[in-house]
Amino acid sequence: MSFVRKFGAIYRTDLKLLRRDPMLLYSVAMTLVILLIIRYFKDHIGVYYPLLALLGLMFIPMIFGMIPGFMIADEKEDKTIQALKVIPISSEAFLAYRLTWASIVVVAFTLVSPYILDIEIPQKGVLALIVLFLFEVWIYGLLITVFSESRMQALTVSKVLGWFLILPPLIKLVVVWRDLSTDWSKFTAFLPTYWLYRVFEGIPANDYTDFPIAVAVHLVWLVPLVVLFRRRVL
Repeated sequence: MSFVRKFGAIYRTDLKLLRRDPMLLYSVAMTLVILLIIRYFKDHIGVYYPLLALLGLMFIPMIFGMIPGFMIADEKEDKTIQALKVIPISSEAFLAYRLTWASIVVVAFTLVSPYILDIEIPQKGVLALIVLFLFEVWIYGLLITVFSESRMQALTVSKVLGWFLILPPLIKLVVVWRDLSTDWSKFTAFLPTYWLYRVFEGIPANDYTDFPIAVAVHLVWLVPLVVLFRRRVL
């Protein structure tokens, strides 16, 4: 069997999983609903809208990063992931294959989301968000994959992970809303999503000084997860 045919076999398995559980369709619909609901509140919450819009944007890589994570968790539960170990491809190549389609969907949603949310983001700002969102698709997918052995565990991990990673903008929203003297969100600076909102916050002022730090923090999360995937999964 050639290299292309081996990847084709994995692709056919993916299609079977998606037909059995159409997560992609549900995820696209869920993302659109979330963005439209947030857009509805634009004229009702005033100065708090940018942070609420960021929360909506953050769900894009989170939702679509979970799908490949769930699919790999299914394969681990069914023991089919073990069959992939005989295919002569690297772990990184397999991950790139599995996460490429999710990354493409995230890029598409990131491009259209400013229009749905009715917010102005310059092209440079959109590109910065795309880069960080692509990192986060991999991070979310790998967190679920590495720490889940079944679909049920993947669901639990995704719930805990979701609440954990939206803490920075949520705390910032409370700080702004209550006009607190201390920005308590700084205590979540170890999370990649903290630097995501810092970059998002600087976009209107054309300030991208936090972008290199944001990329570095995302890499600090991503690289160990790739290593764990190689050791514990494939």
